[in-house]
Amino acid sequence: MTQLSRQDNSMASRQEPVYWLGKDTLRVSAALFAENRRRLCQGLKGKQGVVPKSVVLLQGGEQQQRYCTDTDTLFRQESFFHWAFGVTEADCYGAIDVDTGRTVLFVPKLPDSYATWMGKIHPREHFKEKYAVDEVQYTCDIADFLASMNPAVLLTLRGQNTDSGSTCREASFEGICRFQVNNTLLHPVIVECRLIKTDMELEVLRYTNRVSSEAHKQTGCCEVGRRAGGSQCLEAQVY
Repeated sequence: MTQLSRQDNSMASRQEPVYWLGKDTLRVSAALFAENRRRLCQGLKGKQGVVPKSVVLLQGGEQQQRYCTDTDTLFRQESFFHWAFGVTEADCYGAIDVDTGRTVLFVPKLPDSYATWMGKIHPREHFKEKYAVDEVQYTCDIADFLASMNPAVLLTLRGQNTDSGSTCREASFEGICRFQVNNTLLHPVIVECRLIKTDMELEVLRYTNRVSSEAHKQTGCCEVGRRAGGSQCLEAQVY
């Protein structure tokens, strides 16, 4: 492990739940995402129109296949969902009780055949510990479980990204018509929360800036490219 990575991995101990991509990458404490959720609830409580027993519902990114094949494309988590939960798996949902901060993660219920090709199927308790949430349920049970929470309203995310002009995808599931839904209150609050970084988020940004700078310094003279195969090698070194 390099001095840089040893230095930066002080953010989270090996015992606590972390967001970690392996090897020498930064271990990001799950407390970062818990703090984001806390700030979101705090911001919503102070917003006009948000009533008691409101529940935030976010939908994560979906796994896509390459054209007509059964080959998965590289999955990248939806940004708002990652900010709130730090979840790496595809096809998940997350619910946050605004009054209490109680967090429920919904994960896919995988068929037994999944284990033959993709490896171990983890129980719900695995995800509860991994992401330090209050409860984990299956996505196939989302409508019934949300009904048991008896929310006054589901706050879903819909709004325009002013850089791309694209509209973020609003959470949807079979049976959502059973609930009162508001898709205008959440977006401005969560965007404001993401705009103002916490100390833990600033530490992550410092780490990524240092790693990116080191990669560019190593490739700046193009020695790597000349020795080992041109632009593909340079891209691998930087990204």
